[in-house]
Amino acid sequence: MKQRTYELTISPNGEVEIHVDGFKGKGCLEAIKLFEQMVGETKDVRHTSGFYEPEEDVHLHSERHH
Repeated sequence: MKQRTYELTISPNGEVEIHVDGFKGKGCLEAIKLFEQMVGETKDVRHTSGFYEPEEDVHLHSERHH
């Protein structure tokens, strides 16, 4: 399985930065949607070179533990 990394940074004023790596094509958008459900909507998006590579099929799921 391909390794993917996720980095979330929350600044002191509450701004959230999400960086995902290891996706080809628009698969990263699915990961970002998952994190937005947890931390809120993104205001600015910057794409890496991987975004412009051929698409790959990505399926993500989340689990909540209480």
